[in-house]
Amino acid sequence: MSRPLSISSRLFLASICLLPIFLGATGLVLERAFQRSLTTAAEERLQSHVYLLLSVAELEQTENGATLDMPEALLEPEFERVNSGLYAIIESPTDERPIWQSSSARLLSSIPSLSAPLAEPGRLEMDEVQLQEQPHWRARYAVIWEDDSGAEHPFQITLLRDQSAYRAELASYRSQLWRWLGAAALVLLLTQSAILRWGLRPLPKLAQALDAMRRGETGHIRGQHPRELQPIVDNLNQVLQREQALRQRYRESLSNLAHSLKTPLSVLRSHAEDSSERRQTDDSLHQVVRDQVDRMDQVVNYQLKRAVSEQQQGLHRRAPIQPAAERLIQTLDKVYRDKPIDAELALAPEVRFPGDEQDLLELLGNLLDNAYKYGRARVRLSARGDGNTLVLQVDDDGPGVPEAERERVLQRGQRLDSLQPGQGIGLAVAADIVRSYGGQLSLERSELGGAGVKAEFGAGSAPAAME
Repeated sequence: MSRPLSISSRLFLASICLLPIFLGATGLVLERAFQRSLTTAAEERLQSHVYLLLSVAELEQTENGATLDMPEALLEPEFERVNSGLYAIIESPTDERPIWQSSSARLLSSIPSLSAPLAEPGRLEMDEVQLQEQPHWRARYAVIWEDDSGAEHPFQITLLRDQSAYRAELASYRSQLWRWLGAAALVLLLTQSAILRWGLRPLPKLAQALDAMRRGETGHIRGQHPRELQPIVDNLNQVLQREQALRQRYRESLSNLAHSLKTPLSVLRSHAEDSSERRQTDDSLHQVVRDQVDRMDQVVNYQLKRAVSEQQQGLHRRAPIQPAAERLIQTLDKVYRDKPIDAELALAPEVRFPGDEQDLLELLGNLLDNAYKYGRARVRLSARGDGNTLVLQVDDDGPGVPEAERERVLQRGQRLDSLQPGQGIGLAVAADIVRSYGGQLSLERSELGGAGVKAEFGAGSAPAAME
């Protein structure tokens, strides 16, 4: 597979392809504009010659009608010089031959004027003709002369102008134009190459920073980068920090898992070794095994969920709270069917949890299970948010938690009531989940008289708490 072109090569290649097209179109437009200006100047000059001829012409009556009498010499010297390139002919529709022609046209073998139709009176009409195998402008101007008796006599003045000077000037302009456009294209390409080299200079610098991080010299991408690259660098640093935190979390989870499993394994080993001496019954041994296996299973789940919750934090998911809470309430009502609990949900349907639904279920499951376990008759789940924060609170009407013990019960394995089943891990799991989203879990006195567990998520913990 061929190696793709670099960014600078692509941009330079695009410039090489597009610049000639742009400069070529510019050259054609400029050349057409200059050509039109030359044509307009020639037309205006021929128009002035027509007015000159009309100013010196006089109507003269003859036996066959009327003709125009012209002076022997004209003020325009090109009319007097033979083969000067400027020729004037005056025609009448009633005569087959010209009634007058300038001295410059005396040696012309043929005059392409009589075959042309009469022009519209008062309007100069221009076209191109071949005269002596050379291109010439031809300007025709028709005029109607009225004599003293009121009779009208039409005449047509035809001027022929050699295009040699016009074509030479156009060729010179065209040559200089394309020469300068070519030089401009070369300068622009060199400038473009220099600009690309200067503009893309931060990319090698970023590559060096990444290589230094790869070699282990630094833990993140260092240095200041251009405004366009800085968001990419910041996001990469955040991803790297999250990955490092995730690896640290896995290491801590494995360490905690190993440490947590030592106690139940020691209990099992001790009961297995002492069962013959103490002559325990099979039921007693089985109960111990079940309790310790349940505890190990709960510890394993706790550590795995703790690691996964950190991994899912960066997904910026938002899970609806009400459906998850309703499912949990229905499940807990069945588990604690022998203990009638009035569960109240005080939350709006649009409230969202700033994270994954599994984390939400784990969090609410642990908090509601504790509330059902220690509450007497009432449990309430409430949620409020203002767009930047979210506060979840679970209240019960149980005995509550003394203020001096509230920090301790949030630690794994710490319990106040040893008569209830469990290993004291639920609140620790909930606290870990809340902390993984940048929040805080706290205990307080509930309005219902028992314990109130509050989970607060600030503006920095998620994109939004409410939709």
